[in-house]
Amino acid sequence: MKQIIDIQTWERRDNYNFFLTLQDPSIAVTAEVECGGAKARAKAEGQSFFLHYLYAILRAANEIKEFRYRTNKLKQVVLYDKVHAMAPIKINENGKFLSVYIPYYEDFETFHRSATEIIQGLPEDGNPYASESNQMEENEIDLINVSAITGLYFTSLSPAKQKQDGTSYPLMTVGKAVVREGKLVMPIAIYVNHGFVDGHHIALFYQKVEELLK
Repeated sequence: MKQIIDIQTWERRDNYNFFLTLQDPSIAVTAEVECGGAKARAKAEGQSFFLHYLYAILRAANEIKEFRYRTNKLKQVVLYDKVHAMAPIKINENGKFLSVYIPYYEDFETFHRSATEIIQGLPEDGNPYASESNQMEENEIDLINVSAITGLYFTSLSPAKQKQDGTSYPLMTVGKAVVREGKLVMPIAIYVNHGFVDGHHIALFYQKVEELLK
């Protein structure tokens, strides 16, 4: 479900209109989050660490409404009640992947069970971008694109943009977890529309993700 925003009465009208005039209205940030608690819980329960941090990202984004604004094909601003994940999942050791739509559930066990069934049911081959292309064609942009580079720790990242003027939905990339000063931390790079999201919301997002992962 989503609602169309009346720009004239919207609390972010001036922010949105200002960034609308820019060639690329997006903002990109990379920061670390502590994640040792989630890693330990996943290992103890025989669960996927990837799904633990994917859940944390989705829950944080769903709790901050600014991460749920999108622009549709009619150039209208819409606010989704709930957003989900589009994630590339590796299907063989050569790096072949398939982009998969993973629905968000507030209950973690439900989310983990559903996501695990989806991932385990993936074919061994196919168009890696078929699912993502279908979402775009149907104008279903109630998603966040979350990629993982598990073998690389990074301090910054520049994403591939959908269009020259940016992307309506957030792009996020998670890097390799490393031990720093006795704590397990990992980088998360985010790329979001600045007309929707300010620095305050970005800081709050990282805080929420870290609270769920510590």
